[in-house]
Amino acid sequence: MNKNILKKLKKYNPKIAVILGSGFNNNLFLEDKVEFDYSKLGINCQQILGHERKLIVGKHKGISTVIASRVHYYENGETSSILQLYKLFKEIGIEIVVATTATGGINNELEAGDLMLIKSHINLTGTNPLISQKPITFIDLSNAYNKKLRDLSLKTAKKLKIPLFEGIHLQTSGPSYETFGEVIAFRKMGADTVSMSMALDAICACAVGLKFLAFAGVTNKAVTEDSQPLNHEEVLKIASNISQNFFKIIDNLWLKLI
Repeated sequence: MNKNILKKLKKYNPKIAVILGSGFNNNLFLEDKVEFDYSKLGINCQQILGHERKLIVGKHKGISTVIASRVHYYENGETSSILQLYKLFKEIGIEIVVATTATGGINNELEAGDLMLIKSHINLTGTNPLISQKPITFIDLSNAYNKKLRDLSLKTAKKLKIPLFEGIHLQTSGPSYETFGEVIAFRKMGADTVSMSMALDAICACAVGLKFLAFAGVTNKAVTEDSQPLNHEEVLKIASNISQNFFKIIDNLWLKLI
């Protein structure tokens, strides 16, 4: 990465990073914002519909903040770019990451349009961002999805009268959607939602010492044998609607995050 860009980012001294999943709109008003393309940050990623591929820095309610586009494992078949983003967060001063993902609802109680707070994950990507890192370290994930921040989120949602389910998220590698056979298996494993991200993000956050809070927006019921084909454009549309409730919750507890 260009040293001048890194120096500029450090000067902002951001404390909170918000990672936007597919279709999640940025509804936080940032003062004095500056944008950095991922290509200039040296982050290896592809152009994907619903992702802006940039990092935005500014202030929200007096707190220096980063809004970031997610990097996925399926973009290049490597996890190094995901870990690189989290190492960058740590280096420029970030303390807390709030992440979102557009998901399929595995739990039959979940409907399209619902918002779920993630309390744990099942990693079925077949990989881990910490493989071959030097030195090898064994990361505790028992509080990967920070309990204190989850409790604050649940209380805030209740106060705002926004339904907020709490459950377990499962990540596959993507970029193909899950089959109905896989959905049956995932449900038996205890998963409530499924997407192509989040577990690897949580691992990276823990590895570099960042607090992590994550939300899953249910954009569709998981497929059955009789389902209509999934459509990415429809997923983006529903995620955009879900993001309104997500940002209402986050905006309300913003000053309590730090």
